Amino acid sequence: MSRDNFGKALCLGGIAVAIAGLVASYLSWFWVEFDVLSHFTLHFCLVIAALGLAVFASKAVRVPVVLVVMVAGIIGIGSWSKLSVDHLPTDFRLPDGSRVLKIVHFNTWGRNGQIEDVATEIGRLDPDLVFLTEMGRDRQALQELLQARFAYRLPEKRPPGTNLQMYSKYPFSGSVVQRRREGPPFIRATLGPEWHLLNIVGTHLTRPIAIIDQEREIRAISALVGNLEGESIVVGDFNATPFSVMLAFLQSRTGLRRATSLPTWPAFAPHLPQFAIDHIFISDGLSLAGPVIVGRNAGSDHLPIAAAIVVPAN
Repeated sequence: MSRDNFGKALCLGGIAVAIAGLVASYLSWFWVEFDVLSHFTLHFCLVIAALGLAVFASKAVRVPVVLVVMVAGIIGIGSWSKLSVDHLPTDFRLPDGSRVLKIVHFNTWGRNGQIEDVATEIGRLDPDLVFLTEMGRDRQALQELLQARFAYRLPEKRPPGTNLQMYSKYPFSGSVVQRRREGPPFIRATLGPEWHLLNIVGTHLTRPIAIIDQEREIRAISALVGNLEGESIVVGDFNATPFSVMLAFLQSRTGLRRATSLPTWPAFAPHLPQFAIDHIFISDGLSLAGPVIVGRNAGSDHLPIAAAIVVPAN
């Protein structure tokens, strides 16, 4: 076999592997263990495109073609969120009686030393409610900065075993906080009558490497949300992309609509996040006042996400 034909054979073999990865990801509907492959759907497609072009390229430029397409694709995915605006709208045209709730979710990252940057970014986004994950015991300084901006916090006193926190400018009429040792970690809060007892659920699911645990958690969260009365917003770090069967299961069991698709992780330099794993879901009675946005880097391995959600009068 000539070197040229050998190079083409390698490209075709790589294409076959990428196609197998795509096919296997669809099998997660039958064997959940394959779901980890679904998160690489865009990257499998990128590999197929790069190697497909390389098959028709001359031997001299075959490797450069693959490198250029792969690098361009990765930069394109990472730049996707940067193409959107990075601030929420401030001027809303609403039906009579409707209100807008501005909400932010941010995985602050347990090893993030840029605490003031986190507080500054939250202040810039100016949400009415913010849900934070990986808020360890060393976050006292950040808590003090946030409590100067938000009048209400959950949990009011941080119990051991939870690193979730929720801050709000509006009072809560009810709440439940569950630690990971008791099941999937979550905060369920209900806003007051002026918000028509709107439900807010924030969670942080296990990484997909522990797929059985993640499946158990998404089933529990789905059951929780499915039993709530009234409209609901669900936010958090789901450690699952839009291609995952986990998110499809949540939507099918609750009727929620996913409002997010922009990559948020990993946000390290060169700041080209590849995976959309932080999400906001809303129930049918709610709508968006504008597109969901991705915020600026604040030292975390995640980027924050934010949305302005219209809560109708009835």
